Amino acid sequence: MTGPGRELLERKLAFLERFLNDLGTFEPLDREARRAQHYAIERLLQLLCEAAADVGLQILRRKTGEGAGSYREIFTRLRDGAGLPDELAEGLIQACAMRNVLTHLYDVIDLDRVADAVEPALRLYRRFLSWALEHLPGR
Repeated sequence: MTGPGRELLERKLAFLERFLNDLGTFEPLDREARRAQHYAIERLLQLLCEAAADVGLQILRRKTGEGAGSYREIFTRLRDGAGLPDELAEGLIQACAMRNVLTHLYDVIDLDRVADAVEPALRLYRRFLSWALEHLPGR
């Protein structure tokens, strides 16, 4: 992939990396400090899901020629058609389900759950970033 397609994917990967770096600033904080910053953490969890889905959709289109209509579908199709590991696909699906709860306020937000999501989200999205970089031609 060269030209605009590669440039688009590289921009999306850069956003994903930036959001990971931003979320990483909350890692040294204790639960109470994270609870006090929950709006920022919630927003970063949302942005990480959206950025990963954007990256995933670009890879999916390049590898299979297919699109997808939901986050679940993107990660399922990446698993089935582009070699995304099962546990990584499942983790991304679950993380984006949390994003839906946070974004649409389907339920009462559990601030401890948000505070405790920092390290798992960092591990998950860093793994996805590494996987995605392996699927960027020329790297």
